Amino acid sequence: MASQTQCRTCLDHSLLMAAIRITRVATLLFMFCHSASALAGDGTGRRPASPACQFSDQQFDPATDVHALDEYREAIGQLLKQEKFDVLDCLADNARNGKTRFSGGGWKLRNIYIGLEEPQPGHPTQVDWRQHFELIERWKHKNESSMTAKIALAESYISYGWDARGDGYSGDVSNSGWKLFNDRVARAKAVLDGYSSFANKCPDWYLAMLLVAQGQGWDVARLHSLLQKAVAFEPDYQYYYRTYATLVQAKWFGKEGDAAQFAEDSANNTGGKAGDLLYFEIADGILCGCRDPEFPHFSWPRLQKGFAAIEKQYGPSLRNLNAFALMASKANDWVAADPAFKRIADGWDKEVWLTEDWFKQNRDTAAKAAPIQAQARDTRKAAETNLQTPDGPAYQKDVEQKMVAIEQTCLKDFGSEAHKAELLLRIGSDGAAENVRTERQPDRFAYCIMGSLYQSFIRKEKTSSPPPHATYWVILDVDPAALAASSK
Repeated sequence: MASQTQCRTCLDHSLLMAAIRITRVATLLFMFCHSASALAGDGTGRRPASPACQFSDQQFDPATDVHALDEYREAIGQLLKQEKFDVLDCLADNARNGKTRFSGGGWKLRNIYIGLEEPQPGHPTQVDWRQHFELIERWKHKNESSMTAKIALAESYISYGWDARGDGYSGDVSNSGWKLFNDRVARAKAVLDGYSSFANKCPDWYLAMLLVAQGQGWDVARLHSLLQKAVAFEPDYQYYYRTYATLVQAKWFGKEGDAAQFAEDSANNTGGKAGDLLYFEIADGILCGCRDPEFPHFSWPRLQKGFAAIEKQYGPSLRNLNAFALMASKANDWVAADPAFKRIADGWDKEVWLTEDWFKQNRDTAAKAAPIQAQARDTRKAAETNLQTPDGPAYQKDVEQKMVAIEQTCLKDFGSEAHKAELLLRIGSDGAAENVRTERQPDRFAYCIMGSLYQSFIRKEKTSSPPPHATYWVILDVDPAALAASSK
């Protein structure tokens, strides 16, 4: 009975959230309809000379709602279904000309195209796809000068190709799936080639061609040439860099570390805070909530600078905040992760974390580990300060020499699973070990050393000579390989 109650509660919650989402989308559509009326004129037959698309999308705020952009894209898709082609052209033209962005830095133009690249919402059926293409074709014929309709058509063919291929491994794709994929991507390229003049008018033309390059497996030189042309046209369209970084990963056309190197080169070429911001954007574009072999190649300090820069320039975004929290978790920087999780609260992003359990596991770890890690960092700072004093280097060497016996004993017991360890050791005024800490989870070798120091304290043994002053901290860098070599 309890499980049935839980299921009913979950269902009720899902229905409530769906109702809220439909209401929000309907609100935006109402405003779009108002915009369409403005475009039609004032009832005298006169049409405004410069239509302004009078609507407000403030309720779709990525700063406070993690689903805001999804709902905005869904509203765009609904406008297509309602054949409000003039409104779509007006919105896209204004977004393109004004280079407008949402809070957090996402281009409104790109989000409009995402809302148009496949039937909205949910996973489309073949009937949905047929109706989708019929709508775009009607849009093209009605508004023959519409760049947005034609680029949306190309991007729809790309999405339709991936619909046939699926998102599994290439070896799992059927022959018919590959044929449909290749045919549809080729149709997308034909559309883009047919409207190549748009390359100097709309930044998404280049992005669509980069996606074609991905589908057709262009070589890196040709890919890079396309990227250079795209960046020359619109250097601030972050989606170029993110797509290219995806393509030079090992699972596509590059090798491990190539994406991080591309991010560093691009950021250095841009320079300053704008470069740091771009570095974060590129990393976010390939970030995975799963095991990610590329992330360790990125600079965590620079990612932190980039996140700060993007919030300062474009304002907060729950999507960016989720990405930052995941990056901090991957970097084992719980001091940075914990306040990010607290800001996120219940606004976790499924696209980032994949599952709520994984989000909660990292959030709870951050809450527990952050105070300990912060204390260890303060301790490290004290130890580094001690080492800079006139007596510091000599006393450090004395402690290291006296610790060798303990370290060798632990190496003998746990050498097969020993890793490098950094221990922070506090020595009392009499030379006894009073405390020992580490920022990272210690292995059995490090635990052995820490346990031995604790036992020496219980037995009131002197670990070293008296320090230069009381409560003296030192850093012990323990290298099992060096210990093993010195014992021979």
